[in-house]
Amino acid sequence: MATFLNGPLALGLTALMLGACASGGGQSMDAGQRMSARGDSISGRGAEWSDGQRDVRKGEQMLARSIDDAAGAEKKLRKAQEKARKAEQQIMTAQRDRQAAEQLVAAGTAQMRRAEADYSAIRGRPPVVLQQ
Repeated sequence: MATFLNGPLALGLTALMLGACASGGGQSMDAGQRMSARGDSISGRGAEWSDGQRDVRKGEQMLARSIDDAAGAEKKLRKAQEKARKAEQQIMTAQRDRQAAEQLVAAGTAQMRRAEADYSAIRGRPPVVLQQ
């Protein structure tokens, strides 16, 4: 038998056995091992799904917060615009009042000058003698 295993047939048989061990490893797994390997694969996908779900929740919260922030800022902007409009109206009213006041001062000054001129004219006349 020593001659039988020492020849080319022994070499072929050894190669065949080694090949069967290397390629048959996946086929020789029992059902539990296959389920375990499948479970690891499924578990990885489950973790990815959970991570995605967490990102969706976080994104939804950020979205809701940004919508609220934008609404609050728009409300503040409307209030500020209303205050600015009221301030502009106050400025216009104050400018009209100032013009009216300046005209009143000018008219009053002119009236006072006329009164002074009239008084000076009367004062420069000879006195009026009243007869009794």
